Amino acid sequence: MDTRKDEYANFFRNPILPRQRQYEVLRAYYLEKRTAKQVAEQFDIKVSTIYGLVGRFKESVDSGKPINFFIESKTGPKKEREKGVVREHVIQLRAHGYADTDIHKAFEKAQIKASIALIDQIIREQGLASIRKRTQQERERVKAQIESGQIPGLTVPVEPSCQLPVQADVNELDLGQERILFTRVAGIFLFVPFLVELGLNKVVQNAKMIGTKMIPAISYILSLLALKLLDKERKSHISDWNFDEALGWFAGLNILPKTTAASDYTYRLVNNQQNQLLAEWVRAAYPILCPQPANEFALDFHPIRHRGQDTGLENHYVPSIGKAARSIQVCFARSTDQPMLCYTKADVTKDQQARMPLKFVQYWEFITGVKPNWLYLDSKMTTYAVLDQLKNQDVSFVTIRRRGVALLRKIYNRPQDDWISALIDTPQRRHQRIKYLDDRVRLSNYSGLCRQVTTTGFGRTSPTLFLSNNETVPGREIITRYIGRNYIENDIGINVNFFHMDCLSSEVRLNVQVDVVMTVIANGCYRWLSKQLKGCEKMEPKQLYRKFIETGGHVRIEDNNLVVSFERRSHNPIIAQALQGKEPVKIPWLKNKKLRFEFK
Repeated sequence: MDTRKDEYANFFRNPILPRQRQYEVLRAYYLEKRTAKQVAEQFDIKVSTIYGLVGRFKESVDSGKPINFFIESKTGPKKEREKGVVREHVIQLRAHGYADTDIHKAFEKAQIKASIALIDQIIREQGLASIRKRTQQERERVKAQIESGQIPGLTVPVEPSCQLPVQADVNELDLGQERILFTRVAGIFLFVPFLVELGLNKVVQNAKMIGTKMIPAISYILSLLALKLLDKERKSHISDWNFDEALGWFAGLNILPKTTAASDYTYRLVNNQQNQLLAEWVRAAYPILCPQPANEFALDFHPIRHRGQDTGLENHYVPSIGKAARSIQVCFARSTDQPMLCYTKADVTKDQQARMPLKFVQYWEFITGVKPNWLYLDSKMTTYAVLDQLKNQDVSFVTIRRRGVALLRKIYNRPQDDWISALIDTPQRRHQRIKYLDDRVRLSNYSGLCRQVTTTGFGRTSPTLFLSNNETVPGREIITRYIGRNYIENDIGINVNFFHMDCLSSEVRLNVQVDVVMTVIANGCYRWLSKQLKGCEKMEPKQLYRKFIETGGHVRIEDNNLVVSFERRSHNPIIAQALQGKEPVKIPWLKNKKLRFEFK
């Protein structure tokens, strides 16, 4: 028995394709005279389906348009041959003195596909193979027609031309009524009310920042700030936004400056202007970000590693690689009772870093008129001699003392009765029950006795030793106050993670100082925004950027208003709630246009 024939027959007994199945059902019903029930059992379908298919078949036959169960393949070419399309054009161009190669170039200009062989074949068929010798003037005429696109009988598509400004120029800023610009980071305009409120234009003016006739100082600062707010690693990445005119409006320009202009600007600040900018910024932003006076500050160092060739930079310990490397040491100060980075300095050498607490006290007194009440310092931040000077200036400090073998042996020999039990009631803290000793010790280069609080129970094998000059607060409070120093480490982590502080490669400390100052300003902008958005107070800049700043929208001029219209997004109601009841602000660097927000 030939099984192959049965396998082939199954193709007809058990059809799979829908059209074939319908055909076999109707064939069994009409040709084999089987009942609907029998056909339904064979093909495993309902009887009602059989009657429905039979009804549709009858209607199609009666109308003269029976159901087409089969696909007919047409022979011949599937599309019109190229020769028939281009024949008339070839004859016409030949009549205007075009050679074969000229016709081919003209077809390429008009985006018509035709090879030189096809063109030559058409010319020979038409008896136009020979062409008289052309003059130089005639050849130039044909060449000019092809280059200009004015080719006889052909329509050359117009190539889209870039209408973006060639370079940043405040004199070319166009705020016409018909301008509607799209940007995928329309949320950056949410920072404008804060910048207007603190008077950024006056801050820049008081800091005596430099500018040009094409790019004013305020526009330079806003352009560099925009890079920080938009999660860009280097100034060279400003070219990623040169197509976005709306960002140019944010900076008061027709478009953001090019890479060269943005990079060169930082090298032109030579008269301590970057430090003046920081001081003026803190003086203006401090009352807004810190409604209550800030009295407690944490200081810390962060090394920014240099990844270029060997330079004269000093070696500093870099925690990310676990060893010392050529780097620039940056000092940061953050208020622990108010969320604000308020000081930074990148021009710090090894012989200067021990005196940075004193410099900060002097700086803060210059800004606010009062000295800090408390300073929280790392163990390697300064020396005992500097701590003695802080004591003489009535500035309370808390720092960690380094543990030596003899010192630890002395602590371990203390009787248990000397230890005081305490509870650190910090929410979600793993180790809350501790024990501590409260002693007075003598330190080298430190006049008098210094308070030493020794504690265990932090999950470490060795005890932790806190040094302080404050005698009024209990030992437990000395410990809890220093725990608040972790905030500055979190802020430095944010500066590295989102503001890309470690991506600097310059060996010029003053250039790095400009970048870290812009980092402090951008950090303050995001702190302000988090306080405006209900329920987002603890969000980090990366989350705020992804949910609010990176929102597409259109920016347009409407009468005397700059209108920012956000595209639909799930977090827009939070922005709308924050803007409710607030009056539009006038933007000084945009011809005093009023800023309004809309939501689709």
